Amino acid sequence: MATLPDDQNYPPGVWWRALLTFAYMTGWRLMEPLSLNRSDVDMEAGTATTRHRDNKGKRDEVVPLHPIVIEHLEKLAGFGPVVLPRNYDRTKLWNVFQEIQRAAGIHLPCHDADDHECTDSCHVYGFHDCRRAFATLNAETLSANALQKLMRHRSYQTTQRYINMAGQLKGAVETLHVPEVLRSETG
Repeated sequence: MATLPDDQNYPPGVWWRALLTFAYMTGWRLMEPLSLNRSDVDMEAGTATTRHRDNKGKRDEVVPLHPIVIEHLEKLAGFGPVVLPRNYDRTKLWNVFQEIQRAAGIHLPCHDADDHECTDSCHVYGFHDCRRAFATLNAETLSANALQKLMRHRSYQTTQRYINMAGQLKGAVETLHVPEVLRSETG
């Protein structure tokens, strides 16, 4: 269960849902949404401006946001300048993210178990996994140019790696076993 941030006008879970929804639905790197100023979000237009000082590409860009992202950001009412305020460092943020995942029962296998001594970090998702998921899951439905623009890759080759991986995974995902408990009532 999320205990931080504990200094806002909303429960910590609202903050975490907004952060993870933003990361998963935009493909932005972690520090980009955490650096996002309220003045850089246009809720009505459904856009956010990522600033050169806050992104790896070192350029200002206006990026469209999915309505579900806007819906979660609207729940973060506050008077401070930052949309997703936090009064602690990245290490603390990472530790709380691990706690949330452990509480949810997430325990991933470590792919490098033969090469090192595993830690708790080996068995949970990282923030960058949201970025990879965004790219992989949208590579089939977006043009390469759109995917590159949304992820703000400088190099087309970087975007192409995600597209290639998505192509390899598509057939594999379609054949995955789905337990009966997870099947749709209509399906």
